[in-house]
Amino acid sequence: MLLRKLSDFLSPNYEYAKKGEDLFGDSSQTCGFAEDDESWKMQRKKLNQVELQPRVRKRVLRDLRRIKSDNGTLGLEVEDCECLTDWIIKMTGAPGTVYQGEIYRLRVRFHNDYPSQPPEVTFMRPAPVHEHIYSDGKICLNILYSDWKPNMDTRSVCISLRSMLSSAKKKKRPPDNEATVVMSQGQKTRSMQWEFHDDNC
Repeated sequence: MLLRKLSDFLSPNYEYAKKGEDLFGDSSQTCGFAEDDESWKMQRKKLNQVELQPRVRKRVLRDLRRIKSDNGTLGLEVEDCECLTDWIIKMTGAPGTVYQGEIYRLRVRFHNDYPSQPPEVTFMRPAPVHEHIYSDGKICLNILYSDWKPNMDTRSVCISLRSMLSSAKKKKRPPDNEATVVMSQGQKTRSMQWEFHDDNC
């Protein structure tokens, strides 16, 4: 039954195909954003605007100060935090890696259960071609889900993600990329149940 639903969904006469939507992104775009590409600004159709409790707001502001204090030296730069609960962080691939100099953008969304629960973190399209990153930007990384600890922060998550990219020997998508992208449409990443296949995920 599940395979039939998936097959129907991927067929050219399914509703999403009629609308011309591209669920899987442009497979030819494997090197991130061009230096002057600001298309990411159009991707946030709806801001994650949350009225934070005072203690949560204080913690989010602390996170913001910590990541800004690096001044881009770690290949991370807060590009947009006008909405305190919906940031855009620019990530540049580390030297000597398969992502060297490539530009990607993370969207970080905070909720009132932070830091007890992790923020919602996804890559904006084009997402890095990596075995633990889906083409719609969802990330299979245990610290964003079951292994999150309240003493972690946005900076440490971003450093972990950049390290995950840096350890890749070649670019490839997860083997279940298409099925996961299709079946997870409309789901919040924090509520997804991931099966972590190895210690690098």
